[in-house]
Amino acid sequence: MFVPSSYAVALVTALLSMCCWGSWSNFLVAAGDKIRFELFYINMSASVFLTSVAAAFTLGMVSTGGKGGEHSFLHDYGNVSMERFLLSFLAGLVFNVANLLLCKGIAMLGLALAFPLCIGTALVLGTVVTYAIQEDKADSNAVLLFVGVFVAFAAVCAAAAVHRCKEQQLQSHRSTSADADEVLFEQVPGESSSGEPSLARKLVVCIVGGILMGLWNPLVALAEAGDHGVSPYSNLIFYTLAVFLSSLAIAPLIIMYPIEGGKGSEVSSALYEYRTANRVLHVYGFAGGLIWCLGTLANAVAGNSGILSSAESYAIGQCANMIAIFWGVFYFREFEGTNWVVKGGLVLVCLLYVLAIALIALSSKA
Repeated sequence: MFVPSSYAVALVTALLSMCCWGSWSNFLVAAGDKIRFELFYINMSASVFLTSVAAAFTLGMVSTGGKGGEHSFLHDYGNVSMERFLLSFLAGLVFNVANLLLCKGIAMLGLALAFPLCIGTALVLGTVVTYAIQEDKADSNAVLLFVGVFVAFAAVCAAAAVHRCKEQQLQSHRSTSADADEVLFEQVPGESSSGEPSLARKLVVCIVGGILMGLWNPLVALAEAGDHGVSPYSNLIFYTLAVFLSSLAIAPLIIMYPIEGGKGSEVSSALYEYRTANRVLHVYGFAGGLIWCLGTLANAVAGNSGILSSAESYAIGQCANMIAIFWGVFYFREFEGTNWVVKGGLVLVCLLYVLAIALIALSSKA
């Protein structure tokens, strides 16, 4: 199976995961409000499972150098205990609940507050716990690693501040137009003027989502640890199977009982919407799942290479917000109409992320 056999390849693979994790949500943005989020998410969940199987029977079958690269992923079956596969499945369950809470938290609270709470918590907690349980601590410089994580957390907070400043400036521009009263505050999914979720509910959703998001990677590290651990390819199959199966159960529940609170919808009406939705909207969901799954596989492969640790690979991948910023600036043109303060802040955020990646990469003694 493909496993990075050099430091350069391992680092590039970790950076690929960052790019994929920062890009999959473009398809969610493209779908917009044309399809219910839960329906988009079911398509995405099916796609991640199918992509993991396809990756296992392609990249997972080739013979390369590096740690375990002489075997195919099929070597796991009969040589790895069932407990390791169950850990992979549990990691997928934890991630899926966390990701749904993250998406809903951003919709309710906004990026400016949700990102530090969710992504910041996940970045710090996930890296610290993964580092604490990994067996190859001696191969990492803990000072550089955690300084890099701190810089990345500072970048997350700075990005949230820039986003808030951007929204204030754009709202100020809108308020001068004739229809200012209609567009002064952008309505987000799950909110209504008559059923605004309480601040306590918003904070709980974001904080719980961030804690859970920080726990799935340690479970993956436990599943893959040691000479008798599950390979990244088998791990991803069980991980994404859990994502798909749990989505089929959770999506109907949050349609009937919204996380945001308020009155839910009938599942039958959602199924009708799914059947009648434009085909391209289904393609968006599957494309988003494909990109996300490739990023997750790249992160797992880099962290299982014996060159970068799982904690280092995860921390680099969590710098994905920098890629999302690039998409927002150059493709979606989200920052047009803002002044030099916002644009200078974006430059600062990107520099912080670059510094964080450099420090994390240097923390490996390979």
